[in-house]
Amino acid sequence: MGFTVVLGGGGAGLVAAIAARKAGADVLVLSKTKIGTSCCTSYSGGGFSIPPRKDEGADIFRKSTLSVGRNVNHPGMLETFVTGCEAGLREIASWGVTLRFTDEGHAWSNETAPNPVMGGGGMVSQLVAIARSEGVRFLEDVIAVAVRTVNGAVAGVEAIEWRTGKAHAIPASSVVLAMGGGGRIYERTDNPARMTGDGYALALDLGLSLRDMEFVQFYPLGLDEPDLPVWMVGLPIVDLVRLTDGSGREFMKEAFASWGLKNGWEANFLARDRSARLVQSVWDSGDAATLHFEDLSGDVLRSKKLQELLIVAPEGITQGKGRPVRVRPIQHYFCGGVTVDGNAETSLRGLFACGEATGGVDGASRIGGNALTNLVTFGLLAGRSAATCNGEAEPFEPESAERLLKGLSGGTTSPESIRKEIASVVESSLGPVRDGATCLAAAESLDALREDVRAVRGTPGMELLHALELRGLLSTATAVARAAAFREESRGTHFRRDFPEEREIWGRPVLVSLKDGKIVAAAGSDKS
Repeated sequence: MGFTVVLGGGGAGLVAAIAARKAGADVLVLSKTKIGTSCCTSYSGGGFSIPPRKDEGADIFRKSTLSVGRNVNHPGMLETFVTGCEAGLREIASWGVTLRFTDEGHAWSNETAPNPVMGGGGMVSQLVAIARSEGVRFLEDVIAVAVRTVNGAVAGVEAIEWRTGKAHAIPASSVVLAMGGGGRIYERTDNPARMTGDGYALALDLGLSLRDMEFVQFYPLGLDEPDLPVWMVGLPIVDLVRLTDGSGREFMKEAFASWGLKNGWEANFLARDRSARLVQSVWDSGDAATLHFEDLSGDVLRSKKLQELLIVAPEGITQGKGRPVRVRPIQHYFCGGVTVDGNAETSLRGLFACGEATGGVDGASRIGGNALTNLVTFGLLAGRSAATCNGEAEPFEPESAERLLKGLSGGTTSPESIRKEIASVVESSLGPVRDGATCLAAAESLDALREDVRAVRGTPGMELLHALELRGLLSTATAVARAAAFREESRGTHFRRDFPEEREIWGRPVLVSLKDGKIVAAAGSDKS
């Protein structure tokens, strides 16, 4: 067996690393921070969606995922997902990951959560321990800046140790891309700080296309008070607490009935896109969406169920007799990314991908719980497949990394200032409700920032890390803007004011790729 490098130390990367190691590969995981601490998996709710336990369970799950995804899901990836997901979860449970399965089509890992915020943190800790016991090696505080290729196949990885400024050249027979999403292009996101789209940028640099980047999932309820943290509030809270617009109307409950849903619990799994758009429409009309905790008694305010749905800072909301709290959508997940085949391999030989770095399973929107199910299903496939790549890669010099470091050493612009500009453009233009002109203007503004990025400085330490992350942030933001401007319809998480209806001719993916140094969008096919 060969040598596999896994890029990313979150849930997807850890599953892939363990699977590759169990298949006989020598495995090294590169992580931007201490392993398992900065990934979305740790900060998830710890819930998985799987087929319900009944004869037609797989068909129900497939149809639900297609319906929520508005039928632009990649057929091959979806079939792999549906037919392999439960077996994948039971496999990691056999490794020692604590999971509780239900007959209704769910599994839960949150019984081992260290706190309410990190619902998946216990699972990640268990995966780290399993990986170490299997002999997986880790290189922490490094960021991959290039994947090297020879004769159309992966040859290794270049990385930079951001605390010291040391460049690394790591030959490899296979590479697994598991670097998560790009939520930090937004000002309002529940993603941890290191989710900066690095994997998307690496894929684009390799000549690969990304699909479905316009489909950014927003969680419907996010705290919007100056004294409270920017974080999500579980949508089922509307079943316990009044959510009103400026006139006092419980608009969400009215919508559930028209959508054929019973309550916030069902909406959390099946209608996050419509719910987020509805809450945003209240704000766009000049009102504020408000949760009325002042209605509740002290005992209800202190109840375990309510505090689990609040997730963070319940004391900040429930002081005394409670208080009204404004909420609006918050960026949550990327449905788009790299397409892989039934072996989790990209179109580049020896490059595999899993988790939020991939696109295709979810289509235009994601069922609640499918993110963790996805990372396990394709993490297992990516690791096993990567382990089959044999041969010894030739040593090489970290040329790209050294050039980057040299350029940053002479820079004068603060990376933090560029990060803020990117987030400002994205937050104002690429939310749950958009229009073509604004998306196009955002893309052009982001293109103009590329010149500023070339003048950025990066001295070893956090400044170097922030500088190195700019490429991922800028590429991800531009990809979203270009894809959103290109898709002239509303579908799933992508809603255009100027094209408010779903159009049959757009029932295909939008692809973004790098052409002559610029990110461009084009129509793809269901095989893309």
